[in-house]
Amino acid sequence: MIVYVAPGETRSVVLPYSEVCMYLRVAGRRMRCEIQERDGRLPAVQLFDDDGRPFSFPITLGEAGFHRDNHGRIYTET
Repeated sequence: MIVYVAPGETRSVVLPYSEVCMYLRVAGRRMRCEIQERDGRLPAVQLFDDDGRPFSFPITLGEAGFHRDNHGRIYTET
């Protein structure tokens, strides 16, 4: 199932086995993620630990398992 996500929105997702997620040791783990857009830069994804605190640094959409459709909307598959 495809779920669209807007900047500023938070979703709980199972993180993919991307290089960054494996480095952070969160691959395959369910975490809350927020899509962040800042000053016109490319969107990033901030991960949050179980206590709601930011986990590490923001990572790219693709590294967190998010993609863009042909209209530029951000989505993930659940």
